[in-house]
Amino acid sequence: MANDTRVPVRVRRAGSLGLLDSEFEHGPKVLNPNDVPIDLRERYIHHDKSGLNQDGTPTNAQPDWSSLINDVHSIAGTLVLRRGLLGRLVTVTSTPQLIINQQEQGGRGYLLLNPAGVVGLTAKGTLLASTTIVGLLTAQSGSLGVANYKTAKLFINATFTVGAGPVTVDIQTLDPITGTVLFISQSVSLTATGTTYLNIGTLGVDTDLSVLVTVPAGTTITIAIGFVLKDGLDGTSAGVTQTIFMGGPGVTSTAGYPLLTGKERSFYLIENVQLYAVTAGPSLSMNIFEL
Repeated sequence: MANDTRVPVRVRRAGSLGLLDSEFEHGPKVLNPNDVPIDLRERYIHHDKSGLNQDGTPTNAQPDWSSLINDVHSIAGTLVLRRGLLGRLVTVTSTPQLIINQQEQGGRGYLLLNPAGVVGLTAKGTLLASTTIVGLLTAQSGSLGVANYKTAKLFINATFTVGAGPVTVDIQTLDPITGTVLFISQSVSLTATGTTYLNIGTLGVDTDLSVLVTVPAGTTITIAIGFVLKDGLDGTSAGVTQTIFMGGPGVTSTAGYPLLTGKERSFYLIENVQLYAVTAGPSLSMNIFEL
């Protein structure tokens, strides 16, 4: 009997398996757009609805990309250097003055820097002027504002003319509840002529700091106390006077956008926008970089 070389005819199975066989042979069917969840449907960038057919597909009309291009330039304008970094120095005074007159088509990015101060302000001065105190008397210093400082150091110069103390120097901090009572945060005793360096750190450096010197009977002393405040924060009296305020032609030191000492701010100014600046009093230098 001769060999049967006929190719057997494949019989398609019915039901879901039959549909699967069809996909193996011809590939998956394209989903109907209405069967796709709305958040997964393909979206097209277009200028208006005239650029779409009824089924949501784009027509041959060319979309308007100008808005998208402008948005991208606005976002990247302060991050990308297009033609080099151009810097200039202006002096800002207590009178509002024009610092940027943006006339370039499409806008341009600017980096504004207030280099007037340094990070971590330091203050120094005299807490108790040279005073001679006779036994059984005290000397109270004035109040020193330390709200915007982290640490403090005291410099004590003492000269004993009679007796040897001990003389007590109490470091005081203001009670925030009463606003008048002074609490003792630290104390030091002096028994001989000399100088004492006292690093009180953060203890007692709250809002207001002062010292009280108590001299016992039979002792006379001449004493002076200086101070150094470290790690100052932006917002101290020195920091406020070093702040530049920006805005429109009528900008003021109370209504302008503050550029604190040692800080920088980038802006993207569109065409025909003018930026003014003013200070709270002193004349300050400002660096402007065109991006």
